[in-house]
Amino acid sequence: MDRWVLFAGLFVVFALVGTGPLSGVDVTSASASTFGDGNATVSEVTVDRSGLALSPGRFGTNVTYLRVPTVTATVDSVTDRPQLLYVVSVPGLDIELVETQVVTGAGTYRFAPDDRAMPPGRVEGPYDATLSVRVQSFTTDRTLARTTVTVGDGR
Repeated sequence: MDRWVLFAGLFVVFALVGTGPLSGVDVTSASASTFGDGNATVSEVTVDRSGLALSPGRFGTNVTYLRVPTVTATVDSVTDRPQLLYVVSVPGLDIELVETQVVTGAGTYRFAPDDRAMPPGRVEGPYDATLSVRVQSFTTDRTLARTTVTVGDGR
């Protein structure tokens, strides 16, 4: 029995030393959803401002929905693992929606957030809203596009 305990202890020690910082062997890897350092060059951001709207729910639900527009960002180049953020902020309704995507290479990235339901009687409008798209990492936080719109008609 003592031999097995000794063997297990030695195995643990060798595994820890063999994969530690002194050996240079990295047994971990960043997952596709983990962002870190880096930057991205973005050539175009498309925001459909008219897509932001307050509309009633269906089938007598008596719920109002904030309809959020789709955004696309064309990335020309990327270094390391930054992320794109799409932020929809409506302070008058106490709403801030944040969608993120880790940028792994050049291409078009699309954000299509879900609509946000609000309880009956909460919406009296109109409200100022801000739509923004940013590139962010541990070393970068840059706004690529930002626009302010009015949502709701006051009914």
